Amino acid sequence: MGLSERRARILAFIVDDYIDSATPIGSQALVERHALGLSSATVRNEMAALEEQGFITHPHTSAGRIPSHPGYRYYVSSLMQERDLSRQEQISILHQFHQSARSLEEWVGLAASVLANSLHTVSLVTQPRINEARFKQLQLVELAENRALLVVVTSDSAVHQRQIDFPVHINQEQLTRLASRLNGEFGGRHASEIPIRDAAEPLGQVEAIVVAAVVELLLRESRESVEAPVVEGVRDLLRQPEFDDSDRLLDTLEAVDETRLRGAIPSAAIDDAGVAIVIGDDNHVGPYQDMSFVLARYGVPGGAGGVVGVLGPTRMPYTDAVAHVRYVGDVLTELLRKFYE
Repeated sequence: MGLSERRARILAFIVDDYIDSATPIGSQALVERHALGLSSATVRNEMAALEEQGFITHPHTSAGRIPSHPGYRYYVSSLMQERDLSRQEQISILHQFHQSARSLEEWVGLAASVLANSLHTVSLVTQPRINEARFKQLQLVELAENRALLVVVTSDSAVHQRQIDFPVHINQEQLTRLASRLNGEFGGRHASEIPIRDAAEPLGQVEAIVVAAVVELLLRESRESVEAPVVEGVRDLLRQPEFDDSDRLLDTLEAVDETRLRGAIPSAAIDDAGVAIVIGDDNHVGPYQDMSFVLARYGVPGGAGGVVGVLGPTRMPYTDAVAHVRYVGDVLTELLRKFYE
C-alpha cells in the first residue's frame, strides 16, 4: 500500500519521534517540532487517515499516536534513511578487535559486546560453522549380533552417534570394511551428493541402512544452521520503558535465553547479501511478536559463517542498528577470511 508524499513524511516523523521519546506523538507536537508548514488540524486529519490505513495506532490512555507493526515495516522499507558508520566509529570498533586475541570465540564475544554497548539493546552472535554439512568420515562399532554404533564426523568436526539395527548379523570385521569403503567413496560430499542405496541382498541392505542414516544426519545438521548465540546487553534491554511491566519483564527474560533464541532467530529471512529486519508479528508467537530482529550473515562464501544482529523493542533505532550490524558483520567476515587463510 503506497502513501502520498505528505502522509509518508508525517509517518516518518512519527516513527522517528517515537523512537527518540518513547511517548505517543500528537499533531501539535509534530507541527511545532518539524516546521511542517501545515496546520495542526491538517496534520490531525492525515494522522487519522494513517490510523485508518493501519500505519499508526493509539494507546487507550493517550491522545497521541504510535507506529503500528505495518507502520514500522513501511518505514524501514520505504522511508528510512540508511547510513554508514562514521570513520571514527569504524576505527573505534576495529581497535577493539585488533586488541583481542586471534580466537574465533573471542571475536564472537567481542562482536556481541560491541553491538550491545553501541545500541543499548540485546545483541546476538553465533559461532561460525559450515552452513552445508559435508561428510568427513564414519566408524561402525559392533554392539550386538545385528546392532552397531554409527559414528559420523562432519566437515566442521562435529561428531554424531546413533545406534542402528540390521536385518542380519554382521561382525566387526565386515563393519570395518564397509566403513572404510564408504569413507573412500563419500569423503567431502554433502547429503545431496550421496546416492541412497536400495538393495535386496542382505549385506546390501546393511549398506543401505548405513548410508540412509548418514544422509539423515547430514541433512539434520544442515537444517540446524543457527547455533545457540552469544548474548549481551540484556540489562540494557530491560531498561527500555516497554519492559517496565513485571509480566512483560519475565517474558522478555525468557525470550533472551540463548537456547530459546536459537530456535527463534528467523534465519530464513536473512539474505546473504544484506541486513534483514523482522518486525513484531512477523516473528514467532510469544514475546518476540512485540520485538524486532536486525540480523545479517557473516562468513566466507562457501565456508564457515554465522549470524550477527540485535533484538529489541519494535521502537528500535533501525538506522543505527542496520549500520552497526552491517559493519560488525563485515569485520567478522574479514577476520574469518584471514583466519582460514
